Parts: sequence; C-alpha cells; structure tokens
Amino acid sequence: MSAPELKYDLNATFWSDYRRVTLKEVRYMTATSDVSMPAIEESDDIELVPLDSLTGEHTGRWTFLIVDGAAFMMQAMHPVIAEITGRYSAAFHGDPGGRAIRSVDSVLRWTYGGTEAVAEGNRVRALHQPITMKSAETGKQISALNPEAYQWVIATGYIVNAEGGGKLLIGRDFTDAEKDELLRDNRRLARLLHVPMNGYPSTRAEMTEYYEAMIDKVEGTPQALQLIDEMQTGNVALPPSVPKLLHPLVRRVLRPALRFNYLSVVGLLDPRLRAKLGVTWSEAEERQLQRIYAVIRAAYRILPDRLTYFPLAYHARKHHECLEKMKLRQQSSFAYNLSERPAARGL
Repeated sequence: MSAPELKYDLNATFWSDYRRVTLKEVRYMTATSDVSMPAIEESDDIELVPLDSLTGEHTGRWTFLIVDGAAFMMQAMHPVIAEITGRYSAAFHGDPGGRAIRSVDSVLRWTYGGTEAVAEGNRVRALHQPITMKSAETGKQISALNPEAYQWVIATGYIVNAEGGGKLLIGRDFTDAEKDELLRDNRRLARLLHVPMNGYPSTRAEMTEYYEAMIDKVEGTPQALQLIDEMQTGNVALPPSVPKLLHPLVRRVLRPALRFNYLSVVGLLDPRLRAKLGVTWSEAEERQLQRIYAVIRAAYRILPDRLTYFPLAYHARKHHECLEKMKLRQQSSFAYNLSERPAARGL
C-alpha cells in the first residue's frame, strides 16, 4: 500500500512565549485505507510544550531517551503495537539503530520544533494511517492508529517518568505538583499527535486507573521478548555497512551500552510487567543503576548545555532564554512604566 499524500496549509501565529500555535486552516487529503479511521481531531488551539517546563528541560538530554526506553518496551508489550511493528518496523527488520534515530528526531521535533512541531504531529499521524494488517492472533483487521494502542504510546511516556524516572533524572521522586505538570505536557503532546482524547486520562487519579487496566491487557509479546534478549545477550542486528567479519568485535563493543540500556529499561518497569517478560530485578542491579545515574547527574551539573543536549533542544532552549531576557529588559524601559499614556491625557 502506498504512503498517503499529505497536504496541509498552515496559517499560524507563533507566540513568543513558545506555548501556543493557532491553526486557522489545516486540510488533509489522504489515501483511503482498508480500515475506516476516525477523522483527525482538529483544534483551533494546539499548545506546544513550554521550553522552561520539566518536559522541556529533560526531553532534550542525551540520556532522557534511554530512560524512555522503558516506555518503548511497554509499547512493544501491547498486542496490536507488537504485531504492527513486528511486520513493518525497521526496529525488527535489520535497522534498529536507524529506527531509533528517526524516533529521536520525531520526539525532538514534537517538543522543540516550534511550528514544525505541528507539521510533525500531522506527519506522524498521516504516516501511520495506511498501515493495516490482518492480526495473526485474532484474525481481525488491525491498524497502526488503533485508538487504544495510539493512546498507550503517548501515555507510557508520562507513566515511566512519573512513576520512577524522577529518581534517575533528578535524584528524587517528582512531587505531586511536578507530576501534574508532566501530565499537562503529556496531554499537549497527545493533542499535537492527534491521539483520540476521549477517555484519555486528564488527572493523575485517572492515569493510575488507566494504567492498572492496561497492565492486564499488555503481555510478553514476541517483539518485547526479542528486545529483552538483545539487551541481555548483545546479539543485535547490525547495519549492512558493518562488515560481517567485524560483527563479533562490534557486538563486544556495544555490550556495555546494551547493559546500561537493560538496567534503565527493566529498572523502570512495574514488577508485574517484569514478570510478564520473564525478568527479575535485584537490589544489586538497583544500586548499579542508581550509581550510573548519579554520575550522569553530576556530569550534567558540570558540563555546558551544548554538550548535554541534542542540538535542536539546545538551540531551541537558548532561543527561548534570549526572548525571556528581552522581556525583562523591556520592563525596565521608561515607556513601559508610564502610568498614563499621552492619548489618555488628550495629547
């Protein structure tokens, strides 16, 4: 099936505080698929993630997406996502590294892309629309835009960070207020990506109830078990550019990184999810994980931001900081402190 033709016309205003994009017109023309999908939920107000928020602060770090690996694992445990990615995703067809890079690019555009974030949300939705297949498990037609699965993809990002990510990212659990902020930004991203918002959690209590229900629905799928095996054994698929004679050496070099990834992923999983994957978690592994991230946090305090953020995140945050400083300087202007305008005095 060919990819859809996507056409959009954005007449947008981009506020200097980076928080809101007003879309006056968004037109979609997509190829029809075998599965009838709901129309994109259009909104006159799509809120971007504030760059001075917790999400804006942490998402662009080099190690954040390793922490978010637990979310990717939880997604692979959803039966629909597992079947779709098992057939179509490059992650399971010889190019896991390339797939990871493209995923990182997309996440960074959602968060730091400005008006490009809106276009990326449209692109991601349109890219997945034509992907359908007959489920080998149920015999039914399934889609990459299955509402439950699509919601789960975005919800897992919040769950991982709110439930345990704070201890790794900032050295402590996030406070309730911080979790509320993370959820607000998570919902912003959900709307940006055209996730069906009907039934999507809007409070922490609703998210907890939703998560408990989803734990019963996810399972140790072949795709999730393959990811676990690759991290444990180091037997990962290498790109064609690596000569076969070098495969043993390259895999040996990658082993420490895969071990780090394994600790980050499994350490953040709910014990019930670990059981479904057939893995355990020891106190020694927990101590090792905490020591690694203590070193990372110390490095982040010492190193300049240019070395700790992805380039797009670094430049977007610096751009935002410059605008905020300009606003402060404007407040000291004589004109901004006039108590009475000349027009008000009849001049």
